[in-house]
Amino acid sequence: MIIAILMAGGRGTRLKVDVEKPLLRFQDKALIDHVIQTLFNSKYIDEVVVAVSPNTPKTREYLLDEYNTDFNYNFHRKEDNSNEIRKESNGCMNRTKKPFLHIFNTSGLEYLEDLSYILRTLEKYSDTDILLFINSDLPLISSNIIDNVVENYLNNNKESLSLMIPIQIFEKYNIKPSIVIDDLVPSGLNILVSKDVIQEEERLILSKLELAFNINTLDDFNFLNEYVTNFL
Repeated sequence: MIIAILMAGGRGTRLKVDVEKPLLRFQDKALIDHVIQTLFNSKYIDEVVVAVSPNTPKTREYLLDEYNTDFNYNFHRKEDNSNEIRKESNGCMNRTKKPFLHIFNTSGLEYLEDLSYILRTLEKYSDTDILLFINSDLPLISSNIIDNVVENYLNNNKESLSLMIPIQIFEKYNIKPSIVIDDLVPSGLNILVSKDVIQEEERLILSKLELAFNINTLDDFNFLNEYVTNFL
């Protein structure tokens, strides 16, 4: 099973706006809605889990209001019909039946701590699931990119995969990256097996401008709107 884990519990302190970052409006939708739609349009994702925290109580309330949700993490129980509900709503954000999400509560203290907690929890049910971790602030990421990344993962023999962007993309468009590692910038998308252990990693490098729009600051958000207005 391939499960998307949408991380939406960070503090978002660098953004400095009066709204939780996942709920920031872009093109008349919350940032998190753009990513949710992309995940449901992927041909590989079986389930979508949204990880929230005490940092994002309004995001949690929003998801409960806007989507079919539950707090059940056992995706392998035969009596659990959530997968059928998800299939019926896959790629149908405008239909009456809403997409089905699992809500996962984390501490929100540190990203790696939350990631480890999620791995430990899901490992209790299965240690062979594929978990695609993605941030909620990637509004331009497409289902084609998601599928490309998953296909690359399935075709290599490493337990984990990290999607990276060349620094040249950021330099060309004068975007300030958060972290640079060997002239590469983490995209906010990683794949791991559902085990809380150190996993051998493959790096996938994609020169996609869409991945550079990781909204951490107000400047990032303003540039996103400017780019979409002028080029899309």
